[in-house]
Amino acid sequence: MRKLINISLVVFVGYFNVGCDDIFEEDITNDFVNITSPKNGIVLTGNSVQFRWDLIDGANAYRVQVVEQFTQIRSLDSLVEGNSFTFGLNPGEYSWVVRAENFAYETAYSFPELFTLVSSNDLSNQTVFLGFPSQDYYTNTDEIILTWDEIQSADSYNLEIDKTFRGNTGTEVQFLGITNTNYTLDSSVLSEDAIYTWKVRGVNENSSTKFTSRRIFLDTQNPNQPMLNLPNSDDTTTDIVNFSWSLGSDSGEIKSPVSSILEVAIDNGFGNIILTENVDENSKQIVFTSKGEYYWRVKAIDQASNQSIPSEVRKLTVQ
Repeated sequence: MRKLINISLVVFVGYFNVGCDDIFEEDITNDFVNITSPKNGIVLTGNSVQFRWDLIDGANAYRVQVVEQFTQIRSLDSLVEGNSFTFGLNPGEYSWVVRAENFAYETAYSFPELFTLVSSNDLSNQTVFLGFPSQDYYTNTDEIILTWDEIQSADSYNLEIDKTFRGNTGTEVQFLGITNTNYTLDSSVLSEDAIYTWKVRGVNENSSTKFTSRRIFLDTQNPNQPMLNLPNSDDTTTDIVNFSWSLGSDSGEIKSPVSSILEVAIDNGFGNIILTENVDENSKQIVFTSKGEYYWRVKAIDQASNQSIPSEVRKLTVQ
């Protein structure tokens, strides 16, 4: 895809793309989303609700809204794919609606359906909803605050950390009887680059939930220095320049996904950078709107926020 270093042209291209999407998206304005559950007047037990509805042709996603009836505070406003969504709620009376959406159109919201959620001391069919960090979280820091949602009928929580290193998995540590809904892991647990699976379950004197788990990828190794391919140093080009480079293989224990940062400057010390592009591929086409001498380099950055040293610097002349 071309990158235009010209604000007016960028705006025009963006406008043109929106117009094209409007043409090809199906008009779903007059369609209606049928709710299947929970239906009006139902009473549910536990700490979560699965919302379900019928799919509509031409819809890319569905916006689900849930309102707590007593306070009229919106408890949920989320855009989801598919025709179901499970969400944790406190006991209370709620109403919910859903509408279908695509890039250009949306339906009206469905008629509100009212339901009641009541607590239960039986935790066996309840779920601990994890907060931070998200699933498959890449990080280069050895201190992380784990968070999860409260279950009203739970007296405490058990936390277990499993470690996978060089293909072998074992339980690293267990913390029992946690009364808060958070726990800080530090370097005593996150001791080296590995996959750490954190699992939480709620407990009371009579029952417990199943463990809910997520993975943390600890990666402290910097990516390799990129190698520049084209254009060659001191090349003279037209205003359309195809940049390309190579990223070396990751030799660390955790191989975080790597992307590139392409930088173009008007000085070889990069004190005046005129373009910074985050690029998922190993190439980028740039359209220059001004003639002159430019300098370019590439840095690699991985999903854990580790960054390589910059590549060599090359000069090019745009005529």
